[in-house]
Amino acid sequence: MRGEENLSKRNLFLCMEKKGSISSPGRICLFGEHQDYLGLPVIPMAINRRLKLHYQLNENSTHVTFCSNQVDHIETMSYNQKPNKFESIYSYLMAVFSYFWDHMDQKMISKLMIDSDIPIRAGLSSSAALLVASTFLFNNILTQEHILEEIAEIAYFCEHEILGVSCGRMDQYASSLGGIFHMTSHKNPNIVHLRLNREAFFVIGDSRVERKADIPLKTVQDDIFEALRIMSTPNLLELNLRDIKAKRLSKKHEKRLIGVIGVRDNTLKAFDEFKKNKRDLEYIGSLITEQQNLLKDNYEVSHPKLDKMCQISEINGALGAKLTGAGFGGCMFALCADKDTALRIKNSLQKFGTSFITKIDSGVRED
Repeated sequence: MRGEENLSKRNLFLCMEKKGSISSPGRICLFGEHQDYLGLPVIPMAINRRLKLHYQLNENSTHVTFCSNQVDHIETMSYNQKPNKFESIYSYLMAVFSYFWDHMDQKMISKLMIDSDIPIRAGLSSSAALLVASTFLFNNILTQEHILEEIAEIAYFCEHEILGVSCGRMDQYASSLGGIFHMTSHKNPNIVHLRLNREAFFVIGDSRVERKADIPLKTVQDDIFEALRIMSTPNLLELNLRDIKAKRLSKKHEKRLIGVIGVRDNTLKAFDEFKKNKRDLEYIGSLITEQQNLLKDNYEVSHPKLDKMCQISEINGALGAKLTGAGFGGCMFALCADKDTALRIKNSLQKFGTSFITKIDSGVRED
């Protein structure tokens, strides 16, 4: 039965007359893990692992068919009523359909196929890539507008408000805008585009330890928000260690808030270095490792396998290494100063799961 379904997926788009594709990148979080939902700055980087969303338009369509190269399930959704349940594996597509539903009176989409080389549930923002690509598609069909910041905001609304996922805006903006940038994590964020040395390479290692991103996020968020409530909701941009120590919090709450200001200050140091004409890769690498230690010891969101992968990367010449994503599994990355080192680290990480070399990529686009 599975073989027949896979064959159906391969044949699904053979007879498409009106078709096209949109692609959007995954991302790693260079600096600022667990900061964007607190309104604190982050530095993400789009990577050259991309999700392609192939589509067919049919103005007389009465339904839309979803399929993906990463799952064996094919699903069909009727146009007779607005989608209001998000329990499907294609929930992210349905959320975008829901957002645009009232405007979809022409050029109905009849088929959507996800073709992605971004590992799912691995901390590389595959879900945001899908939301951004589908939002870009609807904007293209309905308004022909491509304001990337608006696309990122709609994608964020679909994930946070419609699907109810505990997330910030970093992933949606990274997939929409591409490149490397510093972002203040609130509505209408301030974006500063950054550059990185040409000789820099990144190796991503996938631990193959699966986790649902919302679970670790919710666990850490609950601790942090409870600690902030006890402290009468201080300004996180100004919060310091003296303030935390004076409040006599529980050890757990104190540890979390020390992590918050540690990652905040570490990210600021990285931003200052990125702004220089001549950036010190070794220093940036040391800050990456410092942030990993905060995530491991204060946020407690790392995993023994990720810790080992970071350690092995540094033994083999990485300038720095840390997890990316919510934590408790998924991926880590290592910063390398040259391709030979990147290849050596890639090979050293293969025994833990899978690994690949990546570089900076552009944002969402038509392919």
